[in-house]
Amino acid sequence: MVVDRKVRLPRRSRKYGVGKEIGGAIYLHRAYEPALGRGVERAKSLIPSDFQYTIVKQNLATGAISFIDSPDFDTAPEPTVGDTWIVRADGTTRFRKQAADRYLYHHKWLMVGDDYQGFDVRESQRRSRAWVVLDGIDRSRIGRKSYWTSVVLPQLDTNPRETPAQPRQNSNPDRLSDTER
Repeated sequence: MVVDRKVRLPRRSRKYGVGKEIGGAIYLHRAYEPALGRGVERAKSLIPSDFQYTIVKQNLATGAISFIDSPDFDTAPEPTVGDTWIVRADGTTRFRKQAADRYLYHHKWLMVGDDYQGFDVRESQRRSRAWVVLDGIDRSRIGRKSYWTSVVLPQLDTNPRETPAQPRQNSNPDRLSDTER
């Protein structure tokens, strides 16, 4: 699906070049964690070595670093937030189980670079364009899977602003124009 290209989407972190900045934190895929600096390696040494994580979150105010499992990150348009290890700046840790009504990530393409091979980055951007134009969506509730599946997905499946089309070809696949962002 290709949607009106005039829709303004959020941009990747300007400070780090990749990542989703929201709520005073930056989220990025573990493949890009070196962008956050040495603190990630230190924090990682404080969690169980066998913990499988996909996303790294850094609280920009407190310095806390979270390692978050998102088992469907590469396969789901809006991947789920799984179990999390949180490492505070003082080195103390806390484990948080996945919520019963799972949280979802939106705009997952922000958390990776255009070079990411795990999913189609452009398709993920098109998905973002498709849902941000929907009317009657309570933006404070879209982060919960129950709301997303019961309210947003039915509208997304029937959104009249969407038109089927082939993906637009870019002469330089590593760089999107402003209209393709």
